[in-house]
Amino acid sequence: MNKIRFTANKDTNYVFHMLSVSKCGYNNVYSDQYAPLYPQEDLAVLKAHEQLITVCGGKHCGALYGIFVCEAACAKTSAKDYYTELMRKADGNDLPLALSLYREVILKLAAVMIKHYDHYVENIWSAERDRITQYIPAVEALFENNRFTERAEAAVGSTLPREFFTATLVTSVENGAEAIDISDEQDVFGIERSPLDAFYFIGHEYIIYLLFEALKEENAFKELNTWNITEGLAEYYLKQVLGDTRFFKPQEKYVLFFEQVNPQMQFNAVALYKKGFKFFSNAR
Repeated sequence: MNKIRFTANKDTNYVFHMLSVSKCGYNNVYSDQYAPLYPQEDLAVLKAHEQLITVCGGKHCGALYGIFVCEAACAKTSAKDYYTELMRKADGNDLPLALSLYREVILKLAAVMIKHYDHYVENIWSAERDRITQYIPAVEALFENNRFTERAEAAVGSTLPREFFTATLVTSVENGAEAIDISDEQDVFGIERSPLDAFYFIGHEYIIYLLFEALKEENAFKELNTWNITEGLAEYYLKQVLGDTRFFKPQEKYVLFFEQVNPQMQFNAVALYKKGFKFFSNAR
């Protein structure tokens, strides 16, 4: 059974839409198309705090990325309602202690997000939703026809702790960070690559989620300096499942290392991770 579900969500798309039009972490054709619809002073508010609200895999995670982007993008409630509640918390000094320093910044950022939500829903979302729903079937078919999730779980020796992995698709993140885990079962991907490329890219991230479970007792995913090793280990397992890889070129040396130390497939994910961490830590 394919455990990957695809979805188009207006609130997730809105969050990344606003990052894109303000060119916070993204600068692409989509940014250029929609940015002129917004007052430059509003986009400037977001842009002024770009480092706080953006992420770059293995290098940087903004202090407000979790509360401002990830939690809103999970779409447990509408983005408008989420940011309204966030403003209420900021106004009432009800923020987590570590974020209280950013109270005034949060109030400014949330106000911009609330201001433009209705316009997006009424005038933009329909066309972007159609783009996503037209894209999904070809990618979904590749996962259905290749028994990917079953084979990936067998290779890693781990299963998802939940029933499904949700790939939430957005239209605004070309040339920027994606494959963003906004919850323990939901990841954000763009739609600008071919279905086959998306199959490899999303497949890699599904394996990352299996590694979350397999390596939960290790230091993996807890520090930025483990990022290359876990990404390389995911690519190693992707190659075991599909026979080759397409992305994450900087991780090729990690794939080669894992192939060399595990020729008989005798080591599990934990043992391989430990070997990789030790070797590449000493090689610095």
